Amino acid sequence: MSLDKVLYNFARKGMLPTMKGYVGSGPISMDSEGRMVKTGVGREFFVSNNFGVDTNDGSSWDKAFKTLAAAVTANNADIAADKYGWDSRNRIYLTSGPTTEDLVAFPDKCDVIGVGSYNANVKPGITGNHVPVNTGNYGTRFINIWFQAPADASPIVTLASTTSGCQFIDCTFSAKATTTIGIQATASPFLKVYGCRFEGAFVTSFITFGAGESGGTEIIGNLMVDGADNGIVAPDTVTASWANVIAHNLIQCADLTIDDDGDLFLIYNNILISGENVGASSYDFGATKSAVNYLTGADKTSVIPALT
Repeated sequence: MSLDKVLYNFARKGMLPTMKGYVGSGPISMDSEGRMVKTGVGREFFVSNNFGVDTNDGSSWDKAFKTLAAAVTANNADIAADKYGWDSRNRIYLTSGPTTEDLVAFPDKCDVIGVGSYNANVKPGITGNHVPVNTGNYGTRFINIWFQAPADASPIVTLASTTSGCQFIDCTFSAKATTTIGIQATASPFLKVYGCRFEGAFVTSFITFGAGESGGTEIIGNLMVDGADNGIVAPDTVTASWANVIAHNLIQCADLTIDDDGDLFLIYNNILISGENVGASSYDFGATKSAVNYLTGADKTSVIPALT
């Protein structure tokens, strides 16, 4: 029996109190194979929809979970367990071809990283409507994930005040014929959407904000195409205690490319394409908070605000 396995057995029996069990770990923990694991700097979980099993512990590809929901549960238990988890940042690695599930919780203080592929796609996919309602849900980052809509009239992701600091990096959001919105964010501040692709005829918009705090939001470097109605929508009930930014995006839709009723966003260097004429039907944002946006409408191309 290896030394690691001996120490693991001692830890399981409580004979090494500074080496706690697998979840809720101290400065040093051990996995189910007896391997020493440094903690306090983040745990790793593995998910494979093809060969994983949710009764596994998710500690390696050989012991991968089947569903992302199982990994979220394990992550949130680890973060909440003790002082070594509170300030950590964990990682969930996902391969999927794709998985079908509706997430009702996001992983707290965790990166969900797509490392697999299916068919010709280099991103693992998730098909479902995701409405995280877990409290204290902070700083989830999704990286290289393909979010696919099911065949219903709902947003793909719905964020509320229980979520703060959610980020989507190099992700794809694909609509079905009835999909309403890519991301709906209501009173969910510090949202970051970087380098993502929104594709398909979203019935309502690519991104819509609801009433309440949106401060610190950044929508930068995204490709948003084929929108059936509007692009990015923020009604005048939205508030922002910190500056919001929409920049360096290409947004193509049928009507309003950016609809910022409260003039809350700094809007600059976007390429906007609308099926409407250039004017009130194709954009709505304040000239005093915008610069060098190129808008092509059904009648002409203009710089918004106009150069003088």
